[in-house]
Amino acid sequence: MLVITIVATWLLIDYFITSPIEVPGIFSIPGALPIVGNLYQVLDNPALVYMKWAQQYNQQIFQIRLGNKRIIVVNSFADIVSLWIQHSCPNNSRPLSYIFHGIVSATQGFTVGSTPAGLTYKRKKKAISQHLNKRAVDNMSGTIDSEIKHMFQAIINYRKIGTPSIDMDLMPFFQMFALRSSVFMAYGIKLDCYGVDSELCKEIIDVESKIIQLRSPISNLQDSIWLLRYVPFWTNTKFARMCGERRNVYMKKLFDRLLHGIDHDDEDSINSIVGTMILRQSPVLTEAEIHSICLTFVSAGLDNTPLNLNYLMGVLSQPAFGSRLQNKALGEILQKSNGNLILAWEQSGQDSMDVQYVQALVLETLRHFTVLPLSLPRVTTKPIVHENATIPPGTHLFMNAFAGNHDPTQFNLPYEFIPERWIDSESGLVTQGINHHFAFGAGSRMCSGYNLAFKELYMVTCRIMLLFEIGPPESGQLMGLNPFENNSNPRATSFEPYPHKVRLSLRQLPNCNSLYQKIFND
Repeated sequence: MLVITIVATWLLIDYFITSPIEVPGIFSIPGALPIVGNLYQVLDNPALVYMKWAQQYNQQIFQIRLGNKRIIVVNSFADIVSLWIQHSCPNNSRPLSYIFHGIVSATQGFTVGSTPAGLTYKRKKKAISQHLNKRAVDNMSGTIDSEIKHMFQAIINYRKIGTPSIDMDLMPFFQMFALRSSVFMAYGIKLDCYGVDSELCKEIIDVESKIIQLRSPISNLQDSIWLLRYVPFWTNTKFARMCGERRNVYMKKLFDRLLHGIDHDDEDSINSIVGTMILRQSPVLTEAEIHSICLTFVSAGLDNTPLNLNYLMGVLSQPAFGSRLQNKALGEILQKSNGNLILAWEQSGQDSMDVQYVQALVLETLRHFTVLPLSLPRVTTKPIVHENATIPPGTHLFMNAFAGNHDPTQFNLPYEFIPERWIDSESGLVTQGINHHFAFGAGSRMCSGYNLAFKELYMVTCRIMLLFEIGPPESGQLMGLNPFENNSNPRATSFEPYPHKVRLSLRQLPNCNSLYQKIFND
């Protein structure tokens, strides 16, 4: 009897109080149940479910109910451009979630990207953007160069130079590269990822991977169904709190090492991004805002650059077409340097990034893979009039970035990996713009690290081709090209591909020994 009373009371509360109001003029997906809404239908690979619904109901924009929230899902390229770019001002905030914002971020605060609209967000966004614009990133070429050499030293030592070829999982090396790069740029700290700092680095990578899972607007049922926060066996609050506490430990270690470096006049610490903010911008940024920027630098690179690099290596290892892509890219790389390996290596770090086919490879990777298939949610701050509907303030918007990046009205043969689509047939130059793909979001909250990520992807791609031939693994662990079928965690925020390997063989190009010496001795 007690159970029946509780359920009946909950249903009445849902009907009269917590049930979200539909937005007039926007198609509503059928099947919503009391209390949970459509949540039960979208637990696994929600971006794929939304794509199927868009096709099934012939509606590129529709609304769903997720617990006590009303969500508008946008699938088509044109509608994403309209709502995220042309209406970027009213579509400029983030919703607060119980798990990520209330539990994980209870002590350290929010990352810049997860901060709702307001003065503190504007200050943090402006500060971080000044250090990550194209000019600032071009000035970081030396740091990226050093970190790439360090990564290749580790790869070559692992495979033992002289061994003709070996199957390797490159993901751990890409993760260490991204982490070392971000931490040095932010704090001026050179982490010894393969030595004394190895446990610290592994801890950061492990915890940040768990936290990005906790940012999912779908998998944390307590975010949408408030009563579950009080049901012990339904909640992951304890796990979220543990992740937050573990993160606090290493964030304090990194910040203390930075302060120690500043106190001892260490040049790298003083000239680091956060060091500069502490020493020169203290009246502008509060201590909490500086810690928020620290969180952003540590976490942001780990859920993007390594996964995209790993996916591209998997593409290049495909027996059907991987060699063709490599030969075309390598041919242009060497053509730019007249066959000089050392010059080709150095040119890859230049500001111009003028190897068009490598740019196209990177762009196609970003589009084809779309590491965040369902971009992080937005919440409107002002009314938006779109076609025949008025979207009110406080409405949650989901960008189906994967659907937009695979919209057949925008991309011919969208599910095929075709780098040539980015190269103008007349000029031979890459034609790209910030709204040509949505791998980094779009509009006023587009990822500030886009320039840095693109430069890292470009430089690593050029240089790995100068060093290695990438082939299919003999172990049979060939990467699957469909990100959904290859996704080990369908409820996570980003794609989490099953591990795969590629076969690395040292290229035997003229003067290759000089290149090896440069990597190990510079």
